[in-house]
Amino acid sequence: MDQRCAVGLDLRTPLNVSLSAFYRRSFAYHTVQKRMPVILTQTIDILVRTKENIIKTYGEDAREELKGVIGELSKLKYEIQTNKPFRKLIGDNWDVEQYNKYLEHQSVIIEHPNFYNSIWLHSECYMYRRMREAFELTNNLKDMDPFETQKVQSYNTAKILMEQLGNYLLNILEKDGDKKTEFIQLLKLNLWGNKCDLSITNGVVSNDMEQSHELEALNTNILCDHSENVWNAISTDTQSEIIDIVLDNAGYELYTDLCLADFVITNKYATKIRFYVKTIPWFISDVLTKDINWTLTQLNASDNPTLRKLSQRWSNYLDSKIWTVEEHDFWTLPVSYTEMISYDVELYRKLSDAKLVVFKGDLNYRKLFGEKNWSPETPVEEALQGFHPSRLCSLRTLKADIICGLKEGLAEMTAAKSEDWLITGNYGVIQYCDKVVIV
Repeated sequence: MDQRCAVGLDLRTPLNVSLSAFYRRSFAYHTVQKRMPVILTQTIDILVRTKENIIKTYGEDAREELKGVIGELSKLKYEIQTNKPFRKLIGDNWDVEQYNKYLEHQSVIIEHPNFYNSIWLHSECYMYRRMREAFELTNNLKDMDPFETQKVQSYNTAKILMEQLGNYLLNILEKDGDKKTEFIQLLKLNLWGNKCDLSITNGVVSNDMEQSHELEALNTNILCDHSENVWNAISTDTQSEIIDIVLDNAGYELYTDLCLADFVITNKYATKIRFYVKTIPWFISDVLTKDINWTLTQLNASDNPTLRKLSQRWSNYLDSKIWTVEEHDFWTLPVSYTEMISYDVELYRKLSDAKLVVFKGDLNYRKLFGEKNWSPETPVEEALQGFHPSRLCSLRTLKADIICGLKEGLAEMTAAKSEDWLITGNYGVIQYCDKVVIV
């Protein structure tokens, strides 16, 4: 990337160029200018409003620390709004060293990397990692998730949908139906569960986010549908009995992930499912280990017998290690997955043990395809740029201006219907690649 001024260019992002707020007609620019400061403002507001509850939970010594955290978040907001250069992170965690090395590398390419001239992925991840740093540097608030309030609200908004999907799941598990049709139905329900992304709604929980059961209407908006390939991958491959799912959002989407995993295990398309989660609070609603545990506790305490039954089934899977929850710091680094071999070769090899790796959501999509404005017709395999640890499936509703793997002319046709088709979450893709490169 060439050295860039803070003003940027009044252009859409050119083809085959990294996404960046440098281009003022891009979603990256909108994110840095408007969405990121709003997310910080709302986080500060929640901390202020819930201050006494926080102190009750973490102790009186946390009172002054909370003031310090709020001050750091306010400072970070000011840095974004005034486009200050990135500073190095503080701390001794492995990822701090990786962030600082990455910043040094970017400083060779760009004289003073900042929120508007850096790759969008770096800018956005840097903000969330700085937010985390504010908590990590305290004694009492290290384990606090500042997004917990929104996650709880999102879960509570989805209860009726959870009951409906739970009833459907138990029904198909208990009868001898067309397993291919049932799997693809669940796969598409899982796709549309990805509409529920609190980082896109700036942390605002909306009842409109979760209309994912309207499949007939929604399925016309799947722009690339490799469901048959995904079915073939799980139902015919016997070389491995492991399926990996790299999770995205807590709440309803996580619930749909667990439903899909239950179907796979019950029908013996795998003997083990590994769920990959973030190690730190991330992009507001990204799943942590404690979010999975909290969800199962809430389901078990429900007055709905279906939800209680599913909680017991899923807890048994976890207790027996049929399901495992895997944490890796790599998922929160500001780099694309083609660089995984350089940063964490053991994780790459671990993914290679699976017969299929399912990547959920928009941030994973951006990392899979290198945060680049590909021509929409670019084949999926090409856009992966050498990242082939296993057969890969990406389930993603479109909430960023990056796309590949579409048929010729489809992007233009969709844009004619909806100018903002790349960022509304109303369109989705189920994309698959079967190329595998073992290292």
